[in-house]
Amino acid sequence: MIPPVEATAPGKLVLLGEYAVLEGAPAVVAAIDRRARVRVRPADGDRWRVVAPGLLEGAVAVSLGPDGGVGREEPDASGRLALLDALLRAMAVDGPVDPRELPPLELELDTTAFFHRDDPARPKLGLGSSAALTVALASALAGAAAAGGVPEPAGGWLPVLIALHRRAQGGRGSGVDVAASLLGGTLRYRLGPGGRPEAAPVALPPGVRLRFVWTGRPTGTAGFLARLERALAEGGGGARRRLDALAALARRGVEALDAERAGAFLEVVDAYREGMAALGREAGIPILGPEHERLAASAAELGVAYKPSGAGGGDLGVALATDPAALERFVRSAGEAGFAVPDLAVAREGAVLHVVAA
Repeated sequence: MIPPVEATAPGKLVLLGEYAVLEGAPAVVAAIDRRARVRVRPADGDRWRVVAPGLLEGAVAVSLGPDGGVGREEPDASGRLALLDALLRAMAVDGPVDPRELPPLELELDTTAFFHRDDPARPKLGLGSSAALTVALASALAGAAAAGGVPEPAGGWLPVLIALHRRAQGGRGSGVDVAASLLGGTLRYRLGPGGRPEAAPVALPPGVRLRFVWTGRPTGTAGFLARLERALAEGGGGARRRLDALAALARRGVEALDAERAGAFLEVVDAYREGMAALGREAGIPILGPEHERLAASAAELGVAYKPSGAGGGDLGVALATDPAALERFVRSAGEAGFAVPDLAVAREGAVLHVVAA
């Protein structure tokens, strides 16, 4: 008998190493305290049922197709469940459990925490909701199939989840977001020999504080990565040199972390922002959009380091400083300029799975 289980996983924000992490350079990523929640319980009848607040009105009954994905008898609903469809199909190939081998289940999928709460349009904040949902859903289904057993985060679980997420995302991604969602805290992450993911806890230098600013505009990361791939494939020597320069900066930044040199780390953050902008110019990607440019200029005037977090363009930026007063002046200035400063903090805990009491 499959017990009702619930799994949650945090989002993420990249502090250093965007783009370069795809080439084996180290990245620094923080899990963020907005969590995807998945609850699994046996369904009544012979069809799966899906509840997804913010996406579906009420519960929707679906059947799994031969490939494990969401059946197409509910075309309107399946269009809004594209990620679930992709994840279930990916799990049928790479997952810890094949959904086609499970009895009909009721899935409750809640990623509402990843949307901007104060904007009526409810745009995504860019916190890695797809990775968090991947980790939570795979954990919940594996836990349900194992009668409530909790998959071990260490060992082979991280590569399995990254492979699952990549397949669902069309083969792209370093897995840095999956690592943050699974393990929590602040991590040093890289793709080691053979592309095997390596993640370990890391601490920011003493006294370094973080704040995050919402540009007001979501960004499609997959589109930016596809454009970078085309630029590199077309013999873009300039883009390759810019990417190599980012990799060197990422290594310098991690060295500064290891040595607990706050000033050196903040200098790397600012240099990395400029390197991201240069890569964008070479590859034809608006990585440093106008909102990030305004925020970076304000940060520089106040002695605060600033860079986009993630692919850039829009989404969130991260501000870092050792002077709390300077950081608060930057936050106040950003608010006065019309930018939102969401209440975000590092999530110390990664994915959590437990059996739900009856």
